[in-house]
Amino acid sequence: MPRRTFKMLNRLTVLCLAAFLGTSMPALAIDCTKANDHVDKAICGNAGLKAADAAMGSAYTALLKTAPDAEIRAMLVSSQRRWVAARNEWLSSDDTSFPIAQLRKAMVDRTALLTDRSDKGFVAHAEAQRRFLAKFTGGAFSGFDTSCEFIPNDSGQTSFSYQCNGAIHVQNKERLCSLSTEFASWSLYMYHAVSTVAADQAKPVAFCGDQSGDICGEGKKGEWESAPKPDQHFPVLKAGFPKLDAEANWPLDEADETWFGQCLTSPIYPPVH
Repeated sequence: MPRRTFKMLNRLTVLCLAAFLGTSMPALAIDCTKANDHVDKAICGNAGLKAADAAMGSAYTALLKTAPDAEIRAMLVSSQRRWVAARNEWLSSDDTSFPIAQLRKAMVDRTALLTDRSDKGFVAHAEAQRRFLAKFTGGAFSGFDTSCEFIPNDSGQTSFSYQCNGAIHVQNKERLCSLSTEFASWSLYMYHAVSTVAADQAKPVAFCGDQSGDICGEGKKGEWESAPKPDQHFPVLKAGFPKLDAEANWPLDEADETWFGQCLTSPIYPPVH
């Protein structure tokens, strides 16, 4: 299977938390007087972890105050709750001794992301996503299907990183174009998909998994498959995905941004062979 080499920066596997993650109660620092699970107790029982958690909570609170509107604030809340859920899942499945040093590093790394106010920060990414999506009509099927988890950096599982993957769906009138990523065998696999939207339903039309850099030859060499099957890694199609997600595969590289433009605006896509 063709693949694109992936430097271990971000990994994404889907945690369906959107319905659970409310926006009224931000994920603040742990209240050690109410710690009732082994992760919270471990953090509260270690001075270094407790300090790192407090710093992360302060950074998160400060970031929420910079949110320019309710939609971006809700995105930030969901993002932080997702990180906490992934952290707890990672630590609950660890059969070895509690990884104090790794957990502290994970919190320090997260704090650095929460304090980033540059064009690489969460708020800036969300605003850039808005600008990109505004180029098209949008629709119920546009959105980000992102999930994150802690995964091992090596086969020996001596260290872990928080990584995200998923799909970006962009709708323009009746055309839906999707870019999705999956991580396996230390590489990031990328897939492109085309669907049509009619009668409140999205129907798969074409799919490719070519990593050659020319997006499946732009249909010239027959790499696109029509009538794609569910087992071909075709992304999930449904209405109601979040319209913003700063931890999605963002920013788009030039080739993928160009592809979205062609896919969404060409009279016929993929091009006729």
